[in-house]
Amino acid sequence: MNGYLFSAGARQTRFVKDRGLLTWDSCVSAILYGSGPEQAQRQFEAWCQIKPEGDPEAEINIKRITAVQMVDQLLAESGGEPINWPEIAQRVLDPITATAVDASEQGLWADVNQLVPPGNQSGDLQSFQLALPEEIQSGLNWSSDKQCLFLVTALSPLPPPPDPGEEFEEQETANGDGTQAGQEAGDDLDKFVATLPEMSEKDAAALVEARNAVVAGWLWRAFLAATPAAANDISVSQCCPIFAAEEPSNATTDPGS
Repeated sequence: MNGYLFSAGARQTRFVKDRGLLTWDSCVSAILYGSGPEQAQRQFEAWCQIKPEGDPEAEINIKRITAVQMVDQLLAESGGEPINWPEIAQRVLDPITATAVDASEQGLWADVNQLVPPGNQSGDLQSFQLALPEEIQSGLNWSSDKQCLFLVTALSPLPPPPDPGEEFEEQETANGDGTQAGQEAGDDLDKFVATLPEMSEKDAAALVEARNAVVAGWLWRAFLAATPAAANDISVSQCCPIFAAEEPSNATTDPGS
């Protein structure tokens, strides 16, 4: 059963009491499983455009979507095992089954690309822990009894900047609406949202169970070592919502229903 990670950059326009009509850009992600990528994306788009309760006049305009198929294993310190998507989805939804770990101790504040560069996965976990700076070690959860679920991705390399001599050619290949060839018209997301890791193209994505985000990055680097994405920048974040993608004949507008 395949799973697919989708991230959407969307523009919302809503009337806020005492503030009037407001417009802002945001990013939302979800994993859908149990269907092909095309149906899964259609259902993800429908989920993104569900209007907030009590605000039927709200407008939600999807500007950009990125997608990647998930690795079919749950990665962990003990190794990898096949993912049971319905079980994982229930775990994400049910706070009772989640192990309580202080938000700061999860380590999502850490720069995993600096702390876990490519090729730095030799040795065991204890050696890796001891090699970290003391200020990093002391701020993280190291109890093996407290495990968190993280979403990890390998970001696609950015294209090289154009040579100065190519600038004129780029102007010639611009679309009639002013966007560059290959860029979708209307993809004018707020710069902050557009540069989030979630909005980057990705070469791989997986779920990792680990005691903190830095260990999750270490395990992810070890998994990527034998793949073409070994040298890619990586991202570690909290797990996003997970839904079952229905077949077209049974699909609804809300994958969470």
